[in-house]
Amino acid sequence: MLKKIDKYILRETILPLLLTLGISALLLLLEKMLSLFDFVINQGGPIDIVWRMLGNLMPQYLTLVLPLSMFLGVLFAVRKLAINSELDALTAAGMSLNRLVVPCFYVAIILLIVNVIVVGFVQPYSRYTYQGLVFDIRSGALGASIKAGEYTDLGDGLTLRIEESRDGGRELIDIFAQKESEDGRIQSISAKKGNFFISPDKRFMILRLYDGTLIDLDITQSRPSIVNFDLHDLPLAVPNFATFRDRGEEAKEMTIIELWQAQDSDDPAIIAMIHSRTARALSILIVPFLAIPLGLVAKRSGKALGITVGVVILLIYHKILEFGLGFSATGDISPWLVIWFPTLLLILLTARLYYIGAFKVGGMPLRRVEIIYEVIVDAVLRMIKRLRAAN
Repeated sequence: MLKKIDKYILRETILPLLLTLGISALLLLLEKMLSLFDFVINQGGPIDIVWRMLGNLMPQYLTLVLPLSMFLGVLFAVRKLAINSELDALTAAGMSLNRLVVPCFYVAIILLIVNVIVVGFVQPYSRYTYQGLVFDIRSGALGASIKAGEYTDLGDGLTLRIEESRDGGRELIDIFAQKESEDGRIQSISAKKGNFFISPDKRFMILRLYDGTLIDLDITQSRPSIVNFDLHDLPLAVPNFATFRDRGEEAKEMTIIELWQAQDSDDPAIIAMIHSRTARALSILIVPFLAIPLGLVAKRSGKALGITVGVVILLIYHKILEFGLGFSATGDISPWLVIWFPTLLLILLTARLYYIGAFKVGGMPLRRVEIIYEVIVDAVLRMIKRLRAAN
């Protein structure tokens, strides 16, 4: 059963954890949203597809956001205890840091389970869906890249011109289309409006035209034939649809179960992905032991150097795992060297910092760094004052 102190620490940890989780995810999505808007607009796709793309990107960002949120949540809780002298009272009552880390470790286990579910099962499907949306936009399945007032070559001798585009490319107004066959036959079509949709087998994109006229000029005939129509379908070949890969052709789009089943295939990308996902999942258990010593601060100084150092360490580790996955996926470098060796260094660094904070009297792992920082800042300030006095 959780004791009162455990519940208190959990309450102080979970609130900043959730705030950091929401703010970090929002900032990452906002940064990506600008580039997605630019991409969709340039491709002529519907704007509302951006929200679906952002939703499918969220699981990918959680691999960074979850450890970062866990770190800041625990650090802020310990920092508050230290600044308010509550940590001194708990220590005097015989409660060590080893005891205080227990409720934080419970949170880490919960986040470990969440991370395994997200990275192992949700992320492969969301990544595939995101790539499919990008493919659909580029191929025109969600709104053709037709510029109003310009002649657009759609291939197979088909040229299209529209006066106006509405609803993100779904509805085209005042359409002129001309198709030239290899035998010299020319079909000219004018219509008041039209729209695109995909055939059920995804082999063709259909341009459905309404209220128009079709002029068929066949060189074998003495005169062209003219037909007025209420509805006319013009199929457009889209060969890229046939070559669009199925999910699972890339290791990043395979669930953890599919990766384990395929590990005997000797594909280095699959082996590297198994190592990378395992290291990322287990690294969350290290985060509380990193956050607690970095949250220990002197009450008078109250500097936030531990926040900066911890965030930098986690960001560097995240990038190293990304590079390690890329290098080991080629088969040139063992994942034990580029994935697990950095993880071992993180464990050793965390163990050293935690040992100083938990087992040394007055232990603050960053105290020497803070002293060096203060000396450098004081020297720079004195130099600035002298330069101002000299001028």
